[in-house]
Amino acid sequence: MTAKELLNESINVLRHTDTVEAAVGYLNGQGLTELPVVKNKFLYNYARIENLNQVDDHSLRLDEVIAENVHAPAVFHNHHLYEIVPIMAVSELSVIAVLGENKEFEGTIDQRRINKLITESMTYRGLGAVVVLDLEDRDFSPASICRWVEENGAKVIGMMVKSEEMGRLKVNLKLNTTVSRNIVSTFQRQGYKVENVYLSEDQNGQEDREIDMVLKFFDL
Repeated sequence: MTAKELLNESINVLRHTDTVEAAVGYLNGQGLTELPVVKNKFLYNYARIENLNQVDDHSLRLDEVIAENVHAPAVFHNHHLYEIVPIMAVSELSVIAVLGENKEFEGTIDQRRINKLITESMTYRGLGAVVVLDLEDRDFSPASICRWVEENGAKVIGMMVKSEEMGRLKVNLKLNTTVSRNIVSTFQRQGYKVENVYLSEDQNGQEDREIDMVLKFFDL
């Protein structure tokens, strides 16, 4: 799923001419901590409510209290969901701007929508098992991982990667099957450490409790 498909049409953008008072009121009303500020159809910067609340004169315009940032974090409309999540996490944003090919502002993506999509994917039992791999970053090869899974008659329908300490990665795979024993054995033969397997009918007998474990692992 790309950024263009994730746009939240219900979130209005802030303009550089909006007052601090109007911006704070809108952010509070939407339950948001920040929003992109747009000037002449391009991303100007972000307005964070914690900073706006420190402004003495709320009648000032946003461009009078927020400096323009040409390097403000954003994603392009063809970025995939799994590229968007790390950018938002590193930038500590709950809402991020989406740009077109010419860097023009196209809309926003919010963390709540992403969480909803991931939660729905992870909690629909029919989709299959979740396999968690622990490996060194130099050994990470998405193409190889997908090929090994396909060699066992299955497919990877979701992949999330989390960076750990000492150059290690935690790779979370969502499969389209609940039969994972042979897939796990293949990973182990390739030297990958399989840390956990969830929602797999031939790996464990835990039932609904597995879903809670998956959601806890993904911090959802």
